Amino acid sequence: MKLKPIVCGLLAGVLLAGCAPAENAAATAETAAPAPTAAPQELTVYYTAGAESPAGTALRAYAADQGVMLTELGPDADPAAADLAVLDAPPAGEGWQNLAADPLLATAAARAGLEGEVTALPVGRSLYAYWADSATLTALFGADPTDDLRAASWAEWSDAVETLTAWLTEPSAETVTLNGQDYTLPESRPAGTEALTGVFALPEQGRAAFGMPLFTGALLAAGDTRTEDTLTGPLNGVYSALTLELQNRGGDGAAALAEGSALFCRASLGELTAAGAAQDTLVWLPVKADFVESDLSTEEYNLTGLLNYPVLATAGWLAVPASADEAGTRAAAAAILWLYTSADGEAALTEDAALVTPWNTASDETTLTAMQVSQVGNGILPEPSPQPDQDAQAALAAAGAALAADAEGAPRTSFTQADRETWRDAVTEALATPAEETGEE
Repeated sequence: MKLKPIVCGLLAGVLLAGCAPAENAAATAETAAPAPTAAPQELTVYYTAGAESPAGTALRAYAADQGVMLTELGPDADPAAADLAVLDAPPAGEGWQNLAADPLLATAAARAGLEGEVTALPVGRSLYAYWADSATLTALFGADPTDDLRAASWAEWSDAVETLTAWLTEPSAETVTLNGQDYTLPESRPAGTEALTGVFALPEQGRAAFGMPLFTGALLAAGDTRTEDTLTGPLNGVYSALTLELQNRGGDGAAALAEGSALFCRASLGELTAAGAAQDTLVWLPVKADFVESDLSTEEYNLTGLLNYPVLATAGWLAVPASADEAGTRAAAAAILWLYTSADGEAALTEDAALVTPWNTASDETTLTAMQVSQVGNGILPEPSPQPDQDAQAALAAAGAALAADAEGAPRTSFTQADRETWRDAVTEALATPAEETGEE
């Protein structure tokens, strides 16, 4: 196992923060780990977004290594029935134990850079972006377009997507401009694109589909105070990105990317790894949104930074329900401490789940994890702090689901001004800073 401590850096002239905000700053790789604790015989885990996730990958490695009988509960179950919960957003309200009240877990929290009351510990982070097969891109564009796709403007990006959709119906030698460079699509389908039916594979559920990572750029553009005034412009840009996906879709989930029916899949590297779709030929592309200069209410970021870089997104949070009895609490603590304290736990996070640990170590043993290490050092968009909680995540998911499908569940491909306003109002309510914190009535 080869682990690398990651040094966060800034890209000069781009105003792109490479490290998380101070409130979430992870401890260095040299931070002392707390002592491990004995494993129990059983562990019940609840997942808000399903067990096929980076956290699920790591916890199954724990169970196998420690001989623990693992029971996995899905999102339809009651989290109070579990010893440990894997959440897709920080906990909201009561119902969760203060992990810092336990001396060992308090040390684990310190390793993640957290202090005070701690109701959840991060599993780790992973690059969140569009992912595409580099060989397929080269076959379509006649040369490797990766760098120009990353640097393309919104107008170039959206035009390329619509041109590709038309090309899939009737191939012809159409010209696509990316970052000012012209590429000519082939007159007929090249080898390797026979299964391609659409441009985007839509995330199937949860955080990847409509959660915080999608809104990272918008929140960074809005600045420290999230109000209707600061959020409206950036959210209009995200709406354009979402509807572009919905109108040019080629399937759902990582399977569509792996099968070749879609060109781009919006996901984290950890999610692709959990789905068995992380191939060495994949490259990342930033999740473009239709941002303009007037959308920025901060001087910390500019359009280049917000449009051209991937997000380093949290892969989930580990929390212990307040209803857990003493045995259940011990079982949850043992799992958390194994992940946070042991070499095998670190390997489960960095190698099996393809994550950057909360204390900033990562594996570079595979092509994709090495790419992740390199990109984190070169530049990423950090998630803003504080992050929206479970209630906000649920509201974001509901707004996204209503936009993506009609009342009968059929995919939507046409949208009105009223659709945009309804979606934006719901998202603004979920993301806005509470009035008592802004001083507004």
